[in-house]
Amino acid sequence: MRRVRLLWGMLEAGLVAGLALSCWLTAGASAANALQPPTPFPTPTPNEQGQIIYVTQKGDTLWRIAAIAGMTVEELMALNGISSSDILSEGAELLLGSVIPTPRPEERATPTPLQATPTPPVGTGEICVLLFLDLNGNARVDAGEGPLAQGQVSVVARGGSLVGEHTTDETPEGYCFTDVQDGDYNVSAAVPPEHNATTSMNVPVRLRPGDIHYVEFGAQPSAALQAAGQDEAEQRSPLLGVVGLVLLGAAGVLGYQASRHTQQRPTLGR
Repeated sequence: MRRVRLLWGMLEAGLVAGLALSCWLTAGASAANALQPPTPFPTPTPNEQGQIIYVTQKGDTLWRIAAIAGMTVEELMALNGISSSDILSEGAELLLGSVIPTPRPEERATPTPLQATPTPPVGTGEICVLLFLDLNGNARVDAGEGPLAQGQVSVVARGGSLVGEHTTDETPEGYCFTDVQDGDYNVSAAVPPEHNATTSMNVPVRLRPGDIHYVEFGAQPSAALQAAGQDEAEQRSPLLGVVGLVLLGAAGVLGYQASRHTQQRPTLGR
């Protein structure tokens, strides 16, 4: 009996020692786990808006994510608008913070170099004007049609300033306005009295440096002037007839006198 009690006591002591050792080992393991730092992870790259986003993995908790991100759980929940009772699902995105994105250099289009605009030449030219007698009225100079005197030609700039004017004469080449500055002009003509224009009396001209422009205006006698010429011709016709009759009569008288004189002359030798 005494031996049995001794064995039972030794068994109890062994059980107590085993339990104590088991508790000590469990506490040591828990402490080691508690002191072990969280597994580090590479910091996510900020997106275009400067936000640092973490995608949750299997087994993640708010405490673990906050610890590895270097913030408190409260800060993590405030950034994402969640509470401790929310369940994290694998693949969820959590905002860990934000940074100010570095502004990209502004892309500016390379300006196209401006080409120098060529300076237009500046100079003078001539405008030559002829007012001709258009006998057949076909608006062009034909053989036998010459210059018409006592008309008026002028050159006026586009702005209205008078460049020059001239009274026409019988010069076959007409009249030339020289040293006229290049530009736009209006050339016009006025016919002499008792004449009608057979062409347009206003011609626009664009003069460039070194140009010589020739402008022709035509006119023909009016009906009144032609009628006056016919009347004068008709008045001359009777007068010429009378003169012709007088001359014819005088010739007849002279012939008669000469004939009588020949008949009355004595014949030599009788």
